[in-house]
Amino acid sequence: MQRLISKIFTYPSLLLLIVQLLSIVINPLLQSTKFHQAIFNCFNLLALSLAVWVVNRSPVINWVAWLFAVPAVLFTIAYVTTGQGNYLLWAQSLESIMYLYTAIGLVMYMFNDQIITRDEMFASAATFTVLAWGFALAYSVCQQIYPGSIMGTLHPDQPRSWVELVFLSFSILSGTGYGDIILIHPIAKVIGTFQMFVGIMYMALIVSRLVTLTTAITKN
Repeated sequence: MQRLISKIFTYPSLLLLIVQLLSIVINPLLQSTKFHQAIFNCFNLLALSLAVWVVNRSPVINWVAWLFAVPAVLFTIAYVTTGQGNYLLWAQSLESIMYLYTAIGLVMYMFNDQIITRDEMFASAATFTVLAWGFALAYSVCQQIYPGSIMGTLHPDQPRSWVELVFLSFSILSGTGYGDIILIHPIAKVIGTFQMFVGIMYMALIVSRLVTLTTAITKN
């Protein structure tokens, strides 16, 4: 067991990917529980800590990561203990910046050498989820500032749930479309436009690089 744990911790990108995917599954399962928001925020804190760890292993400046992570954690704790929405707004704003910054760190990590490692392969998947997570947080902040800026076919008068925002983010980032959720406010559309651009650039740059390096290794 100890050997398995130590092996997992040698791949921080894989660990970050697992925590993010688990949080997506756990969120709808916990909606009927009393402390749903508190438990889910604990998962967010864990993912955020892992994001900082991944950035620390990449060429990106470490103190910048902590500059966003520490106040995000403090605002999240304040929201869990007080329930005031302003704390959630600031926490998610900083978390969104932190995740997008982490994505930059992961990209730099993958471009740091001409060798494909297992952790870099996991990093390519983790980068995609990190980008989706960062933009989902941006959408959450947007609908808190501009109520009704993101609508859906189900309960259009209510704000979109976290699962719906993650679904929207993955849909736009992967280029599969909005689905049953629509961006209404101009600011929400601006965020969506940037995410479309980032998704296309990610697929063009990262995937093509991995394929090129894999082909080069095969020829050698």
